[in-house]
Amino acid sequence: MNQISEYKTNTASGLLVAGLSFACLAVPARSQENGSDAFFELDAISISANRIEIPVQQVGSTVDVLDAYELQNGQDIFLVDALREIPGLVLRNNGGPGGTFGITTRGLSSNRPTVLLNGIEVSNPSNGQIMNLGNLFTNSASKVEVLRGPQSSLYGADALAGVISVDTLGPGTSNGGRALFGYGSYDTLDYGLGHSGSNGAFSWQVDGLVHESEGFSSQSPEYGEAWADDDAYDNTTLNGAVKYQLNDSVSLHGSAIYIDTFSEFDPGDPAWIWGVPSSENYATTEQLFVRTGSDFQLSEKWDSSVNIAYSDVDTLSQTESGPYYASGKRYKYDWINTVEANERWTMVAGLEYEEEKNLSDVGNRNDTSLFVENVIEYSDALDVTIGARYDDNSAYGEETTYRATFSYRIEDMDARIRGSYGSSFQAPSFYELFNATYGNPSLKAESGKGWDLGIEKTLVNGKLLFSSTAFGNNVKDKIAWDGVYRNLNEYESIGLENAVRYQLSDSLRLKAAYTYSDAEEDNSAEALRVPRSVASIGGNWSGMDGKLGLNLDALFISSQYGDSSSRSAGTKLEGYEVVNVAATYQVSDLSTIWVRFGNVLDSEYEEISGYQTAGANVHAGVRMNF
Repeated sequence: MNQISEYKTNTASGLLVAGLSFACLAVPARSQENGSDAFFELDAISISANRIEIPVQQVGSTVDVLDAYELQNGQDIFLVDALREIPGLVLRNNGGPGGTFGITTRGLSSNRPTVLLNGIEVSNPSNGQIMNLGNLFTNSASKVEVLRGPQSSLYGADALAGVISVDTLGPGTSNGGRALFGYGSYDTLDYGLGHSGSNGAFSWQVDGLVHESEGFSSQSPEYGEAWADDDAYDNTTLNGAVKYQLNDSVSLHGSAIYIDTFSEFDPGDPAWIWGVPSSENYATTEQLFVRTGSDFQLSEKWDSSVNIAYSDVDTLSQTESGPYYASGKRYKYDWINTVEANERWTMVAGLEYEEEKNLSDVGNRNDTSLFVENVIEYSDALDVTIGARYDDNSAYGEETTYRATFSYRIEDMDARIRGSYGSSFQAPSFYELFNATYGNPSLKAESGKGWDLGIEKTLVNGKLLFSSTAFGNNVKDKIAWDGVYRNLNEYESIGLENAVRYQLSDSLRLKAAYTYSDAEEDNSAEALRVPRSVASIGGNWSGMDGKLGLNLDALFISSQYGDSSSRSAGTKLEGYEVVNVAATYQVSDLSTIWVRFGNVLDSEYEEISGYQTAGANVHAGVRMNF
């Protein structure tokens, strides 16, 4: 029996066993009293949109706020899969979860959003690559905010395509111990332990999670023996946080996250391989992110925060041609102030200093920045924000960015109109600037402007929520590679995001989304890795007094150009659909069992040209509290 046939047989057997187990055991939804408001995000609070807590209904930018329940509905192991249904996002991996990660945001295929993990920017300081969301466990996330549109006026370089802010479990999230165990296809094993608690003014949280998987062949086994073996992926993540409340107006906090991964990958396009590869290809990463600081009140209307953040990212890719290192450190110091000027005007102002060190190539740089954000409640129905930022970087010079937003609520129509317009920039990485072979020290930072205009409307006595948002981006001096890095003339994208959520009953919730994106680079060529249409549908049902939960989601991606050679040949990656089903059952107050059937239609598709994705698979496990 060949490897593919054996895999399909094992998968079918696994699905049958899991299905029988599910039929006998069943599996949690959140109780009804917790479900309705959070489903529509009516009471959700955003922090990323203005760097202060503000109700989503008053935010002018487009932001999705997902709590732990929504993130874990689908029982996805990694965050990369839990975010695929967010309108405007297209996420991709070359192979399994540990492969090279990419993201398209509102038609911007190579402009990466800023990713924050507990307030820490988690890109690699050396090559600028954002953290692979396939390395972050969904189970450890307590909240995710996806902020779309240009955000450099708040977050500086690399926020041209928006911000993804991830909060992990922290002090006060829960009390007591927790454990999880899971097993599934590809000999995948997941296990973890954690504890949260408090003692007087001191509170803490600590978690350890491990993922071990034999994986699957990330490229076609038909290429040869070197491509036919399974590509393993291992991940060990440790994170912890502490908080100490000195008094009513002063607190101290600290958090740390350590991620250690190992992933195998295939040699690449056989057309570029001379002979049979003589060594295995693999990548290792060690990432440490630490942040400590203090929140305090300078007066009744003046809150202040000082923080120090440290990032240390070491990556090694071992290939046939030798090792490639991308390692760097980042030190960031910030002082953020929130001043209530009057009942309707709040000002947020900050001073930041950042130092980046490239350990694998030439170049260090520092950046000093100052930003101001004005949050104005112009009337009971209208909220407006106006903000600007100044950055002075030792490597690419000075940048000034701005942003304005509005949110207008039409109470008589149960509707809201919102919009934003702003400028942003994306800095060239150390690799793009200083690499001895491919770098270009004359590269300029990309500069962009973007806008969106949206409407939200509730129907059926508030049970049905519809939203539609038009958006556009224009990027100048976009960085591209054609043997050496250079600045393109221009890159443009335009599109429409639509979403519907319907609470059919207390136990059944439905949702659907559709995004259309049209992007061009150099004024004529259709952009790479930008599918014109992305759609998703889903549903979540709870029963047995909230103990049983069933979840279904389906994702549909249209065809797209995967790389420049396929665009030259006029050959696109085929569109595809993926359907996942999950179920949970709360056995007791202390234990919950779950099962997830991934790609139940066993669709064969590629997210990145030449790289396979998982076929039909099943994972199941148990979560316990003690």
